[in-house]
Amino acid sequence: MIGGWRQAYYPLGSFLLRQVNNVSLDKKSVVQIVILLALVGGAGVVYLTSQEGGLNLSFITDLLPGAGDNKTEPPAPSKTSAASTASSQPQPPPIPAQPAKGQVGGSPFEPDSVVLEGGVLAFVQSKEPQTAVLIRLVTPAWETPIGKRFNYAPAGANAPLVTVNRMLQGEMKQQSYGDKYTLVLEFDQEKDHKLAGKLQLTLPGEAKTSFAGTFGAEIKGFRFVDGKPDLTSDSTDTLEYLALKDLLKDDPDKKIEIVSLRDGRYSTDAAEKNRAGYLEVEYRVGQGASEIMRYQFAKDSEWKVRDKLKPNQIDEAHPVAAPGLKEAPAVLAYLAAKQLEASLGKKSPNKGVYSVNLLTRHSVKTKTGVTEASYKLDPSGQPIKTAYLFHLKQNGWALERELSAKEKVNVDTGKIEKR
Repeated sequence: MIGGWRQAYYPLGSFLLRQVNNVSLDKKSVVQIVILLALVGGAGVVYLTSQEGGLNLSFITDLLPGAGDNKTEPPAPSKTSAASTASSQPQPPPIPAQPAKGQVGGSPFEPDSVVLEGGVLAFVQSKEPQTAVLIRLVTPAWETPIGKRFNYAPAGANAPLVTVNRMLQGEMKQQSYGDKYTLVLEFDQEKDHKLAGKLQLTLPGEAKTSFAGTFGAEIKGFRFVDGKPDLTSDSTDTLEYLALKDLLKDDPDKKIEIVSLRDGRYSTDAAEKNRAGYLEVEYRVGQGASEIMRYQFAKDSEWKVRDKLKPNQIDEAHPVAAPGLKEAPAVLAYLAAKQLEASLGKKSPNKGVYSVNLLTRHSVKTKTGVTEASYKLDPSGQPIKTAYLFHLKQNGWALERELSAKEKVNVDTGKIEKR
């Protein structure tokens, strides 16, 4: 894995990522959600199954494009919602027409980031005290709640889970609320992957927590739009969806057990010419042996499967387009990956290579570069490390040699030192 790639399901920054992981939302990837919840026929029966056993995934083809005349759309939200009972509930004061702000735990709260992903609406304040207020909506995780209104006054059964995370004196404090709070949440229309809305939230307790106002939530993650998967979404969930679709394309009735989805990542620079992604899927068919499929993805207007790699091939050695010899650090990772793949092909021709991690450093001043590589020859094995030395020449960066275990490179001085 090299710089410019991400391997997190919540692209909200490291602070919010910790908050989401701490919420205990039991968040599954969207592909897993589709596997776990599907509307069977027209009877409105929810079909539940477990990924721990063999799965018959034929029903998932109803959620894939081109599934046929009997396509079943993703479950529609119930017409009977909190909005339908709003008139019988006490009405809170009007929501102010200003950016949402207020206080959390008695301290000022003015979120500088609002994100909607996987059914979670997150309000994040990055300045001190670092705070995240997360609202888990009672809508399908892949649905964008355009034009919907929710009124919980007070919140009772089937209300959203609201979680507050605060960094206080270097320690993370967390508290969740499932009822007895007041929430009015109104969504407007989507524009440029942002969903306008306004809210008023008051939580119970001695420490005052209440904020209100307008917001523009950045929409992230995999989702459905008009009953079809939005393949423009930058998310590992999108890659999982495409991988599962590919696994089922020849025989949608086969029983598949997804053993592991790992190393999911994609390039994040929207201005990048050759946007790429990667995902490794380990699965079993019926009671058969475990198989591994490695997918490479590319994005022009939408994400699509670009290629499939063999177990002994390294993703970084097979990019959409090879970097130029002067394009450091990308060329250092590319050349090192090619060399590592070739070396392992000779040393261990019958083994795969897993969990490859490439870290590059270089200095134009000293014309010296190094790529430190870590990899495994078994998914559950111990990491093996090596490193490659580069020098900048007239035509660009060139691989000199593999370093020994007792050598290290000081790129600032251009010298090889002892470990």
